[in-house]
Amino acid sequence: MPEYNIQLRGWHAVVALAALLAFLGISMALLRVRPVDDEMRAAVHERLLDEYSGREPKDIARMVEEARAGARVEPAQPRISRDVEFPSMAAHGKMGASVTLIRAEITAEGGPPADGRPIRYFRISRKFGGGWTVVGESNAYNYYSDLLP
Repeated sequence: MPEYNIQLRGWHAVVALAALLAFLGISMALLRVRPVDDEMRAAVHERLLDEYSGREPKDIARMVEEARAGARVEPAQPRISRDVEFPSMAAHGKMGASVTLIRAEITAEGGPPADGRPIRYFRISRKFGGGWTVVGESNAYNYYSDLLP
């Protein structure tokens, strides 16, 4: 069986390093940064309205636990219509992957949101019938580490 021994020295090493950096840069920039479409914005908007109205998944889970315990359950609150806007929104994730990470800068009624978190990170996924759904919250570490190949 032949044995190969490759040694990069001098300008060969510089060219190989430049090619490696170019490949990593292209894979990070072109293959991991995704455009944000209107359906993604709508999914995050609905999640925030549910959260601000007290209808987020943890509230629904609390109501189910109260019902199982036999306590009187109050009906779910109607969704509050608030002016929630996104001055900036960006997405990271592989094209065709099941989960995409979203970084959203949020303003509510012209100012910072009531919960005091103007920048939030979400994991979103494609629905079976089309569109997007918010799977859960994420953090800055996961959002930026998703850029790495």
